[in-house]
Amino acid sequence: MVKKVLGMGNAVLDILVETSDSYLQKNNLSKGSMVLVEQEESDKIVNDVTPIKKDSGGSVANSMVGISVLGGSASFCGKVKNDELGQDFEKRMQITGTQFLCTKSDSGLPTARCLVLVTPDGERTMQTFLGASTTLSESDIEEDFFNDVKFLFVEGYLWSSQSAQNAIRKAVELSKKKDIKVVFSLSDPGLTKMYANDFSSFIDKSVDILIGNENEFYEIFQSTDTNSILKQTSKMVDIGFMTQGKNGATLFQNKQFDKIKTPPVNDVVDTTGAGDMFAAGTLFKLQNNSSAKDSAIFGCKVAARIITQFGARPNDDFKSSI
Repeated sequence: MVKKVLGMGNAVLDILVETSDSYLQKNNLSKGSMVLVEQEESDKIVNDVTPIKKDSGGSVANSMVGISVLGGSASFCGKVKNDELGQDFEKRMQITGTQFLCTKSDSGLPTARCLVLVTPDGERTMQTFLGASTTLSESDIEEDFFNDVKFLFVEGYLWSSQSAQNAIRKAVELSKKKDIKVVFSLSDPGLTKMYANDFSSFIDKSVDILIGNENEFYEIFQSTDTNSILKQTSKMVDIGFMTQGKNGATLFQNKQFDKIKTPPVNDVVDTTGAGDMFAAGTLFKLQNNSSAKDSAIFGCKVAARIITQFGARPNDDFKSSI
């Protein structure tokens, strides 16, 4: 039996909108960024736009769905409220074959949402209200979740909540007890810069595999030099995967690095979820005992496929088209 990947992250409803560069400028939104906002500010833009698609999302949640769609085994722990969006989130996860683990809250903040503004060049700019996802706590993490698990995949986005940090520490403790490898996603360059010291300490003490894009790696290691990043990564983790958009990815392992090419994509529609699907493809292959290099090659293929559609969740024909 293939052991599962257990993901921990923010449970967020994604609202996708086609927009223009001038709209971003008018609303003081920095292109390609992810900003956290309060409910009032989120409401203002949500009421001002017409969505082209809504779907349950969140970075690691997307990766877990990707693994399930590819034929792997995945479960997800994230916090939603027992409201319409929360019920919809759980249902959409389960439809894909991904087990949703955490109990929904009956009071407090509403289920989180992320407004994804997509410009004509396919770049996405995200404005996120984290809502109930910030209330994930130690009490939500149960030991049973870790049965038959091979990897625990944690997203850096959770770090902005103290109670979620406590939940992560409990999950890591249970993982170490059961010989489960801990995988960490840096999630966002701004977040990585904000929590650079925290992340460095956590990665050094607790993480086996590190995933992030080049800007996130540059922030955490304070260098753009591949050899310098290699030296620092080698001291902290067993494997590092640094994604580089159309330039593919760099694999750091055994004090060496490998450049991984990505297939050419002529029809980029929306770059939302490229990193999430790289992680999905890579972890799916690692789950099935492929080498780190073969896993990264497949991860690049999966990422290249997702950017030819709107949204970070795979379409019905996704697996057959890779």
